[in-house]
Amino acid sequence: MKTIQSPDGVALLIENLWLRHKAGMKQRSCNVFMVELPPPTEEELAVARRKTQENAHTDDEPKELYGAWI
Repeated sequence: MKTIQSPDGVALLIENLWLRHKAGMKQRSCNVFMVELPPPTEEELAVARRKTQENAHTDDEPKELYGAWI
């Protein structure tokens, strides 16, 4: 298992996986990655909470969400 401890490391991993995919190289099924990122700051948490509250939709109609399945 490989451990990644920074956002830049995650970006490099994704880029590497994408380039291998584009080149047609098979990925090993045993590749396991653990990502250890630093905890978010209070400012980042406040922004996330504000966005969550702004995007809350309590009045969504089920038919709009699921179409004719209901």
